[in-house]
Amino acid sequence: MPKAAATIPFTIRNVTIDDMKDVYKLLTANRPYVGLNSRYTYFLLAKDFSDTCVVALDGNHIIAFSSGYIPPKRPDTFFNWETVVHKDYRGNGLQKSLLLHQIKMAGATYFEGTVNPSNEVSKNNFLTIAHRLNAEYHERILFSEEDFGNDGHEAEVLYRIGPISSDALQKVLDR
Repeated sequence: MPKAAATIPFTIRNVTIDDMKDVYKLLTANRPYVGLNSRYTYFLLAKDFSDTCVVALDGNHIIAFSSGYIPPKRPDTFFNWETVVHKDYRGNGLQKSLLLHQIKMAGATYFEGTVNPSNEVSKNNFLTIAHRLNAEYHERILFSEEDFGNDGHEAEVLYRIGPISSDALQKVLDR
């Protein structure tokens, strides 16, 4: 079992189109914990949003992927769309490390991400990030079950964290 994220010899870098085969394998292997989108969607993320989408590697192996973007109408915000961590690396703080890295890359003052009500791990990670950054957080339902046509898709609860000071972010990253 891997060690804590602070001691795992992992690197974080921007995603590339060449990563998509391995990223897609990671996503499919970790269902139902992630909602799988089309391969085309992930290629577009790598092509058009590589400035804000990252992979984590242990050696040459992709162990995590996190996608997100800066919403055009909220240029001070980084929105996390999806994060997946290989099952052997879960519970080691890797999701938090990826998200903090992405917030810094985006130069964001605010972080947003959605979580299904049953996803306690991501909810707790978002709240831990807010606490570590000494930032406020607010939550509200962004999309309800009814918005999804009551097809079994859970609500998407939006978490908004901020404002985030660059000094606080750097201190957390330096730990």
